[in-house]
Amino acid sequence: MKKIVLTREELYDLVWSKSISKIAKEFQIEPQRLKEICKENEIPLPSRGHWSKVRFKKKVVKTPLPIIEHDNLQIDLNIKKFRTDYHKRAFELAQRQDLNFKVPKRISRYHSLVNASKRLLEDIDNSEDNFKFWEVAQKQNLLPIHTDTKLRSRALRFMDTLIRAVEAMDCNISFYCNRAHVEMFGQKTEINLRQKVYRIREKDKTGWSRQSWEESDKLEFQAGPSFNQKSWIDNTKRKIEECLPEIIAWIEKDCRYWHDLRAKQAIEENKRLLVQQKLEAIKAQQEQEQTKVSRLFTNVENWNKAELASRYLDKMEKQAILENQLNSDVKDYIIWARKVVSELNPLIDKDWSEQ
Repeated sequence: MKKIVLTREELYDLVWSKSISKIAKEFQIEPQRLKEICKENEIPLPSRGHWSKVRFKKKVVKTPLPIIEHDNLQIDLNIKKFRTDYHKRAFELAQRQDLNFKVPKRISRYHSLVNASKRLLEDIDNSEDNFKFWEVAQKQNLLPIHTDTKLRSRALRFMDTLIRAVEAMDCNISFYCNRAHVEMFGQKTEINLRQKVYRIREKDKTGWSRQSWEESDKLEFQAGPSFNQKSWIDNTKRKIEECLPEIIAWIEKDCRYWHDLRAKQAIEENKRLLVQQKLEAIKAQQEQEQTKVSRLFTNVENWNKAELASRYLDKMEKQAILENQLNSDVKDYIIWARKVVSELNPLIDKDWSEQ
């Protein structure tokens, strides 16, 4: 598409010289987008019925172009506007030359994962023991392709293109809990490809309701966990093959969300641990201070007791001498008591660093 850049005045003259539909067709852009560009740049548009009046040569009033701050701004009519960042990302992926989203009509050599799953699915189809998909998936890496044999080839080609696009983005397919996931940014998003099945409800003559299941010729691709699952289904406008850029963009968005959330949670957890460590350090310091205070008053009490006991023993010894009763038993008792007092007194033969 040729790049179209106009000044604000040039675009104003253009929309007043011909209808929006003609300009849009000429420049190959959507009429609504052209209107949005004019609104964004404060360019007035002809009112309804303007071109009918012009056709019948009736008098019309041309709304003057208002003056704005950036009047010489260059307007690129090719710039697309997207509803969300997700749609913008899907468009960007679709423009990348290194990513091939076109699903071929025939593949001579499948990706190793697809080829292995193809053989396993054929074994399930031909099994005399009626193997179930989940039974095989518990033992081997089996891609989630749930279709009949009519849609099998198309499903395999779709999955092959998806896997190659994922790997071209330096990401990969991993298997966890018997299910396939696309892994990006260290996070996993579950994927599933199945044949769309519709539930049919019927009532018999007695009024009892019954339901049956009818397989369609449509494919449905699902991404994400059950509580936040996104689906793409074949419809009359487009097949899921055309949705591949959107699928990759959604998976990328989902993985990035969980990556950012867990990174935020890790930061919050680190903050919580730092606060906890600070509180524990403050508590340990308070406990240490309380221990020192308790030791201080214990030492004061013991010193008081030792001083009182020492005076008591001195008095006892003097009285025993005066009364001539200082025999060996009394002497032994006094020696023992002074030893006890010495051990009790915190100021005798003590390490001051422990006080």
